[in-house]
Amino acid sequence: MKLLSQELLSRELLATIGMVAIVGAIIFAVLLLIALIFAYMTSRNRKIIRFLSSRFGSVIIKILLFILDLLYLPSRKIVSLLGGNDKMIDMVNIEMRNMLLKNRFSGVPYEGRVVILPQCLRDLDCPVRFSSVGGAQCAGCGKCKIAKISKKAKELGYKGTYITLGSGFVRRTIKKVRPKAIVGVACSSELNWAMLEFSNKGLLGQGVILLRDGCVETDVDLEELFPVMEMYQNGPEKDRKN
Repeated sequence: MKLLSQELLSRELLATIGMVAIVGAIIFAVLLLIALIFAYMTSRNRKIIRFLSSRFGSVIIKILLFILDLLYLPSRKIVSLLGGNDKMIDMVNIEMRNMLLKNRFSGVPYEGRVVILPQCLRDLDCPVRFSSVGGAQCAGCGKCKIAKISKKAKELGYKGTYITLGSGFVRRTIKKVRPKAIVGVACSSELNWAMLEFSNKGLLGQGVILLRDGCVETDVDLEELFPVMEMYQNGPEKDRKN
């Protein structure tokens, strides 16, 4: 009798586990489908994020961003298997984070911000040498766009412009400089993860994706970057239209 009870209990437990697994799989599939549909639609028309934000506030954006963060790897894998651009997920995530943090970011005075640039923006003949501790300061040779970005940051009164060697240097810089807000430039995948890490640490960030990826002589659109750097709700950019 005891063995029969134990066998029935085991069957009930297995049935419960099986049911939970099925429900979990269905929820996972539904969330993944929502994430992929939203990412695809947004990549075709970025105004969707602004529309959702204006109609429903930040709640819907936060929920969608949570889903995309949670299902980041399977989403990218499926997009890639379907022949699409798996960077689409990163681009949409960056767009949503920019939208969520834009107002708070624009409230931070310029002197509380830094610009972080990837070393791949440099010209191949760049005269600057790197240090794992101090990074590099632009020499102003004008062979790449870093000189123009550094000059713009100085004119606005930024804490500094830092050319990074990698994520470790970024963390050390943030710990040393202690900015309140960051303007980051990088390829889509690295920028997405960096912005996620910044937000988890309570830092306000705005990201600009490189026009051209790669390890050397990449490019960034200054007409996109400079307005982001200039954003200041109490300053001359207060009336800039979104």
